[in-house]
Amino acid sequence: MERRDGGRTIVTHPFYVDATTTVYAGESLEVLRELPDNSVDAITTDPPYGLTELPEKKVSEALARWLSGELDFIPAGRGFLGAEWDRFVPPPALWKECLRVLKPGGYLAAFAGARTQDLMGMSIRLAGFRMRDQLHWIRADGFEKSKHVLNGGYEPVILAQAPLDGTLTQTIEKWGTGGILGEQSRTPFRSDADEKETKGKNQHGKYGTVHGGNRVYGDYTAGGARQDSTYPGRWPMNLALDEAAAELVDDAFPGRLGPDFGPSRFYPVFDADPLPFHYAGRATKKERPVAGDVQHNTVKPLSVMEWLVKLLVPENGIVLDPFLGSGTTVEAARIHGRKSIGIEMHEPYLDLVRVRIERTTGE
Repeated sequence: MERRDGGRTIVTHPFYVDATTTVYAGESLEVLRELPDNSVDAITTDPPYGLTELPEKKVSEALARWLSGELDFIPAGRGFLGAEWDRFVPPPALWKECLRVLKPGGYLAAFAGARTQDLMGMSIRLAGFRMRDQLHWIRADGFEKSKHVLNGGYEPVILAQAPLDGTLTQTIEKWGTGGILGEQSRTPFRSDADEKETKGKNQHGKYGTVHGGNRVYGDYTAGGARQDSTYPGRWPMNLALDEAAAELVDDAFPGRLGPDFGPSRFYPVFDADPLPFHYAGRATKKERPVAGDVQHNTVKPLSVMEWLVKLLVPENGIVLDPFLGSGTTVEAARIHGRKSIGIEMHEPYLDLVRVRIERTTGE
């Protein structure tokens, strides 16, 4: 793709293309401007966090200029490990392009830094997204340690949504987007005993329980009959525990100790649950792709991105990652049969993306 912009020739080109995956080498905003409207079903991405000292003056200037319509403004400076690309969170102009290419009702899941998530969220809001929730990646091996910064135990994931096209039902019927894919991401029962107890308490068909609908004061006459619970697990939470945290939660209820019946069973717990992400530490050395001397410093665990892909991307849908990095989103999408579009401006990282693609093709 090539276009003229203020006398400059902007060139973006696919680094890799096959039936399910397209990876562009180029700057995110420039490539996004070339993508068609309403062409992707979801966006999952790990953007720059802006991990630097942000004095009030710098923050105020950014917000003032964004609110005045200068949506592509980014203050000067350097961020994580002195990197210029991390000097601030992405501006609203980038998220506005993401909103344009995202189908109505589609979800954006954007990782953020604990101390700059407010700016990340504001930038996303000003682009026109609706805030829906915040997920938490609970980890036991935070990167930062100093006398004035706590060891990070989690990274927030901002969950935002493109405005609906009419009602939720109309959006789903027209675009296939709008709902969380919770059925694909349920928290599995902890054991046979847990499943038996839970379903035993939800025998609605046997006892004639009816839906309450929007009725109040005990008027359930128009609600309709409810069915017995046959679900394979619990509806997904926006928080996950590691095993140590789960044990502490269960210890607070001494009458029902143990993983089978303690309250921790309502949350996904890594190792106790066999399904994809819930708790995960930093990506392992084996998981991190290496190409020559090139490695990526902030690789997200594959299991985290798999969980997001299953939660947000419909079957046969397309997921976009405008900050592809080492390509974790692309690998997760290929594993679960989704199509993907990735954008990465740092050319050495493209070789890492190729390593991930080759893993999923057996090359």
